[in-house]
Amino acid sequence: MISTILLATVAIGFITYAYFHPPKNFLSSTKKDTICMNYANETFSELKVNLVHNMANGYKQNQLKHIKAVMKDDAHSISFELETLKRFIYHVEINAKRNGVSKESLGLRMYYSRYPEIETWSNQYDDLKDFLNDTTTEKFQQRHTLVMIPTLLKKGVHMDFNPLHKETYTEKMSLFSEYQSTNTTNSIPALTLTKRSDPDYNTTAQNHGSLIPPADGSGESF
Repeated sequence: MISTILLATVAIGFITYAYFHPPKNFLSSTKKDTICMNYANETFSELKVNLVHNMANGYKQNQLKHIKAVMKDDAHSISFELETLKRFIYHVEINAKRNGVSKESLGLRMYYSRYPEIETWSNQYDDLKDFLNDTTTEKFQQRHTLVMIPTLLKKGVHMDFNPLHKETYTEKMSLFSEYQSTNTTNSIPALTLTKRSDPDYNTTAQNHGSLIPPADGSGESF
């Protein structure tokens, strides 16, 4: 009898507490401007398989073919570790948010680019010198790659900007001397395949991203 009364008392107490202190639904209370929000209710982006084949093969059979007519070889794909991309996007979002910018206005521009000659890596480009003395990464010289730069939507135009430099939120980056090609000292938030884009960049770059070729392309399907 006593145990029954005790059990009923505990049950009533729990119900009373739950009524006045309901559990929070973290997903439903997520605000639109929350960094790294949950996208569980969003559609997973997809493309038709034949379209992916057509686009990848179209590049190899056209643009890459013409490039190889001038160069000995070039890369046709690049991969990044997912955490590297997430980390970069996080810092773009969090710094823009601190300056009152909504994530809907943010983007990334991917510049088609190439690695400079290996002779310049040690004395001109500190970001690349860790590629030296590696038989694979040394072959990156003069090959295609991508450089990602944050963008901010202003008056219908996606403008390159520096999330750490508030003046670039309202003025074009190219108007500032620190973003001219003659500047050899300043750095900007940007992402490409370097060992420094990897927090463990003392390990080989292929562990956290790769440029194919020269890196092993046996994992490709397109």
